[in-house]
Formats: sequence, structure tokens, C-alpha cells
Amino acid sequence: MKTILKLSVFTLFFSISLLARSIDDIKASGEIIIAVYEDFPPYSFMEDGVAKGIDIELGKKVANSLNVKPIWYFTGSDENLADDLRNAIWRGNLVHKTKADVMFRIPYDYDYLRMTDKSTGELENEMVTIKGPYQSEKWIIATNKKVIPQIKTLGIFAYQTIGVEVDMLPDLHLSSFARGLIQKNIKHYTKFQDAIDDFKSGKIDAIAGLKSQLEYLIDYKNNKDKYYLSNDIPQMKSQWDLATAVSSNYRDLSYHIDGLIEDAYKNNEIKKIFESFGVEYLAPISKTQ
Repeated sequence: MKTILKLSVFTLFFSISLLARSIDDIKASGEIIIAVYEDFPPYSFMEDGVAKGIDIELGKKVANSLNVKPIWYFTGSDENLADDLRNAIWRGNLVHKTKADVMFRIPYDYDYLRMTDKSTGELENEMVTIKGPYQSEKWIIATNKKVIPQIKTLGIFAYQTIGVEVDMLPDLHLSSFARGLIQKNIKHYTKFQDAIDDFKSGKIDAIAGLKSQLEYLIDYKNNKDKYYLSNDIPQMKSQWDLATAVSSNYRDLSYHIDGLIEDAYKNNEIKKIFESFGVEYLAPISKTQ
């Protein structure tokens, strides 16, 4: 069934456009193609054949502002973000060549925006414009309060177990902590949902992941007496802003989305969207400094 849904979505947006487009072209077509990550609750996921999530709701706002229909381009993650942007925005998918008009959940970070290709010296991301920061995200650790009531040092995992998604930043950080001191108690998972299931069932004592995702998947809002959430992961840079990406050829669309998100931030619409998914909203660092 999942495969059929993906094929249906693919067929729909493939029939519409093979190119990222200007605002005028989008309005003329009556539809906007919005790239979001697949199977990534609470941000973007399919439930009973319906697209849901925080980024889906924000995408709907973008579509409504242009008086067009949103077409969801669910995409997986490649080896790095530069590959994701190439596949979804400026070059298109290798198979069907379709390009999205806008993509959500892109790091809004000056150092990232200025990254250069080591072999050519050229900007890696000059083909896209990244604007509209709408959320601050961070890596944290969730624990079972009965076993680990709080975290003062990662050294506690020399005695307690913690789950991580393989090859993600928390995995790399925890595995190298104190020259591998806690490595024997790190449980690696290919699928983050499997780690969540083991954590909720008590098979592991803690789990490291994205704050918003952990809050949603363990229903932290209704289980604060059961779980503890750390403010961050000790000794690890773990907070950054997320924004939207548009082809650099269509900066008018990028500026339009930036203004829309700014208004939605100021009137608390974005905060309400996050809260509707049981997630505490963290305002973008770029909007609070």
C-alpha cells in the first residue's frame, strides 16, 4: 500500500512540472510542488493516505498564500544535505528529473551557506537560496526517570544503555566520548522508530534524537512524569535553525515565503502548529538574537 501511495504521488507531480518555477508560473499552473522528507514524523509523513506533519501545515500556508494547491514531493535523505538540495531543487531527481518549487527543513546557518567545494573552491549551495527560518532544533537525550532521573555527564552511560540512530551525529559523538568509554552500552538502530519502541518498552534506558521528534514519538506532553528530557547533549553543539530552500533562479518566491513565515512567526501561527503536534516550539535563534 505504501508503495502504491508513493507511486500515486510521483505520478501526480510528474505530470505537472519538470522544472522549478517562478511565482507567476506556479499561479498559472494552480499548483506548487513542495519537497518534504518522507517518513519523518512529526514533520512530514503519510497517515491513512493523507499527508500530515508540521512541515505539511507550513507548506499548506505557502500554497494558500499563492491561492494554489500543494503537491507533496516526499523525498528520502541522501548522503548529505547538498545532495538532497541537488536532487530536489536545482538538478532534479535522477530518475524522473522533477524539481520541487520549495523544500522544507533546511539548516539556516551562515557557515553552511558559505561552505565551498574542496576541489573547486566554489560555493556548494550557490544553486539555492535559503530563507524563512521557522524553527530552532536541537539534539537531546530522553531517559526513563525511574532509571536516570537526570543527566549531568555522559559518563552515566558507562552503566546505563542508550539508543541512537546509526551514523547520525549523536551516534558519532557518544561513540567517541572518553575514548569509547560508553561504547558498549550504545545500542545502534537503522530505524529510529525501532529505538523509540525499545525505549518505551524499557529495553533501553535512554535515547538520543531530535527534540521535536522525541517529544512527539514518546508523547512527552502527556508523560512528563515518566520521562526526562535533557537540555542538550553534553559537550556537543546541538542547536540550529531550520528554513526553506528555493532555486536561486527564483528569488522572488524565496522572498515571498520568507515574508509569509515572518508574519506567521510574529502572530504565533507557527507556534500553534507545533503545539498541535504536542511539540514545544523553539523560536529560531536568528529571530531571537
